[in-house]
Amino acid sequence: MDIEEAARLIRILFLVGAVTDALAVVPMLSRRVGAALFGGESARAGAEYRYAMGIGASLMAGWTVLLCWAAARPIERRDILLLTVFPVVSGIVVATVIAARRRVVLVSRVIPLWIHLGLVSACYCVAYVLSGPFAR
Repeated sequence: MDIEEAARLIRILFLVGAVTDALAVVPMLSRRVGAALFGGESARAGAEYRYAMGIGASLMAGWTVLLCWAAARPIERRDILLLTVFPVVSGIVVATVIAARRRVVLVSRVIPLWIHLGLVSACYCVAYVLSGPFAR
């Protein structure tokens, strides 16, 4: 792999992450979409829940912008790959595991999310390692 291939791979992965995060904002801001994807009743969401989702949505939107920014200089900003996996994605996975164990969400509803996040995380880690020789 040469530096151009490594940069292209990382850029694509950053953009996949940005799209993932942008899409994640939608169920955070729309109770109906969140209930349709993860189950539950959209009418039961109280003010505290909406407040927490608003904060989460703004952080998710911010990470979307960060990943787009990183895609502009993928080799130089490759450390964002690891920051995305640890603590961001791993934190999301832990939170959904806890929610599933407490029966807040059905495991069957979060399995596709876990698969997607697992694949993205593995790709991020591999791309980080492969790009190592080109980092300064």
